[in-house]
Amino acid sequence: MTAAARRAGVLIAIDDHPSNATTLAVGVALGRTLDRAVTATHVADAATARVRDAAAHAEVDLELRSGPVVPTLIEVVGAPDVAVAVVGSGEPTRSERPAGHVALALIEATSTPTVLVPPATTAGVAAPIGTVLLPLDGAAETEAAVAPAVRLFADADLEIVVVHVLTEQQVPAFLDQTHHELHAWGREFLARHRVTEPTPRIVLRAGTPGRSLLEVASSESADLIVVGWSQDLSPGRAEVTRTLLADAHVPVLLVPVSPAEAR
Repeated sequence: MTAAARRAGVLIAIDDHPSNATTLAVGVALGRTLDRAVTATHVADAATARVRDAAAHAEVDLELRSGPVVPTLIEVVGAPDVAVAVVGSGEPTRSERPAGHVALALIEATSTPTVLVPPATTAGVAAPIGTVLLPLDGAAETEAAVAPAVRLFADADLEIVVVHVLTEQQVPAFLDQTHHELHAWGREFLARHRVTEPTPRIVLRAGTPGRSLLEVASSESADLIVVGWSQDLSPGRAEVTRTLLADAHVPVLLVPVSPAEAR
């Protein structure tokens, strides 16, 4: 992370929707966790009373931007003074769309790590964030996302829970044997991915990756799920990301990984 990125802050993009209070709360919690300045932006010629009241209640500065919503947000979120963006995910549809069209257009077009906050976010948002779930599936793109994601939270006082979901073909023969062997496999897994600081906990699951991650997020009372992805939601791609965006009840931080980084 460059010196400029270290000084960059958290940008919360809000619209005129009742879920703005939750989106703002998540953004404020993330800013406290990362020790970054927090601002909110709203694309409109004038802010409604609901937008102004939500920003005032969250105690964040509100900036108004004029122009087409999606292009304007892409420009604002992609600015060098934005380390992380926070946006409401909107409602998924019954079709292939796992989130609202504005949120999807934003995450597919910008390289800025972006937190999508589901409208159905459960429980109160911790301030600062306490537990972060970091799924690893062995894919090159998620491996490449581990280092910057861990560095992003390196100085924060939180717990990182590394989750690895094993398919039937991946389950080692000794998983039904001793507790010692399970943790030995976990230590080898962390060493292979060079995840050493801060020291995370390891949770192993067997099953379907997306659904298993949702179960772990619930059982661990996670405040945030961090996922590396290639910004490709075309059919047959990013199935885990699709599942999390459509069904997670906790915010999801998407860390874009370029093809070069994945290689």
